[in-house]
Amino acid sequence: MADAPAPRAPFAPWDRRELPGAFTVEETARRAGNYKWIEMKIFELMGGWVATVPELDLKLKLGTHCYHHAFHSELWHKRLPELREMNPDKMTVPANPEMEAFVEALSEPEAADLTIEKMVGMYRVLLPHLIAAYTYHRNNTSTITDSPTIRSIDFCLQDDMDEWREGEMILQSLITTPEEADRASAHHAKLTKLMIAAGGVTGPGSVGSFDLEEG
Repeated sequence: MADAPAPRAPFAPWDRRELPGAFTVEETARRAGNYKWIEMKIFELMGGWVATVPELDLKLKLGTHCYHHAFHSELWHKRLPELREMNPDKMTVPANPEMEAFVEALSEPEAADLTIEKMVGMYRVLLPHLIAAYTYHRNNTSTITDSPTIRSIDFCLQDDMDEWREGEMILQSLITTPEEADRASAHHAKLTKLMIAAGGVTGPGSVGSFDLEEG
C-alpha cells in the first residue's frame, strides 16, 4: 500500500506570509474608528479653509484634498460594520482627550494671514503622523485575514503621500523670510508636542513600541 501523500503546504514556497496579524478584531475596530474620526476632522478643517485662505492656488488644492478625506472617512465607515457588528457611530471617536486637544489647536489659526500656520499643522504635523500610523498598521496586520483593511489603507496612503508632497511644496512657496520660518517652526513645535502627548493618531502605540526587552 502506497504511503499517504504529505499534506500540502498552506502557501507556495515563495510565500512566507503568516495567518495572524498583530491586531485583534477589537484593536482593528478601535483603530478604524480613530481613523474615521480624524479623517472627518481633516475634511471639515480643509473645507473651512477653502473659504478663508486668500491664496487662490491653495483654495484649489485644499478643495481637492478635502474630497480625498471625505472618501477616506467613508472607507472606514464601511469597514466598521463588518467587524463583529460593532456600531460605527460609537466607534467613531478620537483616540483620547489629548488627540481632541491637538485637533482643537490645529483649527485655531483662523485669520486670513495665518495660512502658514494652517499649512504647517496639516502638512508637516498631522499628515506625516497619519501616514506613519497607516503604514505601521499595514505592515503589521494580516494580508490574509485583513485584506479589506489593507485595501482601505492603501487608498488612504496613496492620497496622503501625494498631499504631503504637494503641501510641502506649498509651504516652501509661502515661507520666504526668516520671520516666516520662525513662525512655521514655532507652530510646528507647538503642535508636535500636543501630538506626542496624544501618542499619535490612534494613541500610544500608533507606530508600535520602541521599548527594548530586557534580557
